[in-house]
Amino acid sequence: MILQTEVVEQAVDGTWRERFVKDVIAARDGTYPIGMVRKRLVAPQPTAPAGSNVTPLRRNSAIETAAPCRGAVLLIHGFGQNRYTWHTSRRSFSNFLAAVGFDVFNLDLRGRGRSRRFGALNDTIMDDYIREDVPAAIRTVLRISGKSQLFLVGHSMGGIISYAVAGSSMREEVAGVVTFGSPYRFGLGSRFLAIAGPLLYGARLTGIFDGNPPIPIRLIGRHMVKRSWLWDNPLVPIPMRPWHPKSMEPEILAENLAAAFEHTRIAIALGLVGLGSESALKSHDGLTDYGLAFELADKPLLVIAGSRDALAPPASVRPVYESSRSTDKTFREFPLGHIDLVLGRSAPNLVWPLVRTWLHARAERVRQVTPQAAAQG
Repeated sequence: MILQTEVVEQAVDGTWRERFVKDVIAARDGTYPIGMVRKRLVAPQPTAPAGSNVTPLRRNSAIETAAPCRGAVLLIHGFGQNRYTWHTSRRSFSNFLAAVGFDVFNLDLRGRGRSRRFGALNDTIMDDYIREDVPAAIRTVLRISGKSQLFLVGHSMGGIISYAVAGSSMREEVAGVVTFGSPYRFGLGSRFLAIAGPLLYGARLTGIFDGNPPIPIRLIGRHMVKRSWLWDNPLVPIPMRPWHPKSMEPEILAENLAAAFEHTRIAIALGLVGLGSESALKSHDGLTDYGLAFELADKPLLVIAGSRDALAPPASVRPVYESSRSTDKTFREFPLGHIDLVLGRSAPNLVWPLVRTWLHARAERVRQVTPQAAAQG
């Protein structure tokens, strides 16, 4: 359901600005309404021939329409985050994808951002995202966009969710998967996480986490903003720093930390840590092996890792690429950290063009295959 539509002019990066048709959407196909923000590039306005008396159309939300789109993309944020993982007022990966021709849907999982405001208040376990939130969002995206398939683009935990969804309930609806810093084997490549992860995971056996207590991620984000002199100092060794020091402009970093961080639950964290402790992406009850299902699915796959990522080192990200039996898979590594892999000052030149080229090529394949399938049907 589209709740609101307007035309906005926003930054893509630096002085690059574009006009977008922006929709606020509530996906109501699941237990809770799930919020999304949709962006499409405004179609160029026709110009009158020289000497003509025809007055060009005025630019306003009542008459401007979106340009034709190459394909639909659903962005899925990570642990303790929201849709601002992909967007700030000065640099926006979501706006970039819309600017290069995609119909972009930026998702808030339950308990986050617009979804929380719409009534989706509680997140309990990662299965809620995999079995309800993302499938509901996908069905809504396909219905609104008119596409038969879409691409999932996930950051950190959002990539893990993408693997699980693309290999199970939404296999036919997903045309391909792109992930940024998604630890398929949590803790590999980090001595600190390799020790802390199993300790945290093992502590669940004591019953201390039975109440699924909240983790105050938003307060942590505020602390990072106030103590940026400490967190952004390369001389201070911080084992779980979410970005590589000095990789982001202070104003962009502060905006991201203030807007993108949200509280979450310990069970969500345990689900991620379990990827290292159990070496498998499975459902909470252990009966469904999402990871194996995705590995066997022949889905186009682009896996992106940051060599300076303290939360998801390349050694923890690469195993999904190695295990996947896809006939179209790519692994790329860049000298970036966890957040700056998406919004760092180098991301628009290093990472974004790769994603654009990869998506353009796969979207064209989908466009060519769809008419053939319709003709055969």
